[in-house]
Amino acid sequence: MSTATKKATKPLYAAIGAGTTALEKARELPQRVTTLPGTLKSLNEKIDLRELPKQIQSLGTSVPDRAGKLVDRSRKLTDTTQKRLSKLTKRASKNYTDLSKRGEKLVTKVRKSAPSKRAAAQTKSARARIKAAATSVRKAAEANVEAVSSAVDKATSEQAS
Repeated sequence: MSTATKKATKPLYAAIGAGTTALEKARELPQRVTTLPGTLKSLNEKIDLRELPKQIQSLGTSVPDRAGKLVDRSRKLTDTTQKRLSKLTKRASKNYTDLSKRGEKLVTKVRKSAPSKRAAAQTKSARARIKAAATSVRKAAEANVEAVSSAVDKATSEQAS
């Protein structure tokens, strides 16, 4: 396969790979839904709503101090964010390549499957039969033209005599 063909088919393979991945995740969904009530219950037990007013009052006195810390933290986060963005870009590229390989593997598997090979063979056979039928029809039409032409020639020669 040429490089241009590989570049052209890579998005298709990636889409197929993403589809198979989505199907796998969808199969896991019922199990995750059944565990959700337990997860929500444990979160509810960790939060005490009666303590919220006290926590809100204590936030008011610490706002100026927290604002200064937030400015410092935002500077650090900018550097961290740029590093993470670089890592995520590499990861996205790798995931795209992995999905493309996965899709290509599935397409190859389907192409090599017995039903696909049978369908290809039947298509080839049908194509050959259609070509033969077209040839037969063409030859029959040519023979009819010759017969009609011969009959016309004979009829005109008999009338002339």
